[in-house]
Amino acid sequence: MKNALGKSESLKIYNDKGDLVYKFYKSFNGYWYECKFDNNGNELIYEDSFGDCYERTYDDNGNELTFKDSEGFWSESTYDNKGNELTYEDSKGTLRGFDIPEYTMEELTKIVGKEFKIKK
Repeated sequence: MKNALGKSESLKIYNDKGDLVYKFYKSFNGYWYECKFDNNGNELIYEDSFGDCYERTYDDNGNELTFKDSEGFWSESTYDNKGNELTYEDSKGTLRGFDIPEYTMEELTKIVGKEFKIKK
């Protein structure tokens, strides 16, 4: 695609299902970025001309399991079979656990100390 300021280039590659698996863009001023995707369209790798890059992994349901970038930031998550995040940890020391038990309305009413209702 040409414009008045110069030339830009773009390339996209798709798999047999029509999912984007590779993308490359280069602008007229030399800036570029490259992305690689898995067969489900999840971004696996990103890299650009400024030296920024990161990688991600996913489970079979498309939930992000790991992330790491060129500056040393990383994160890891786990999920249950319904896709709910159970744990999260990152390089900044953030730790979260999401293993919250399920309660009946009667149990929630006892915990809250008054009748518990869900607003619609």
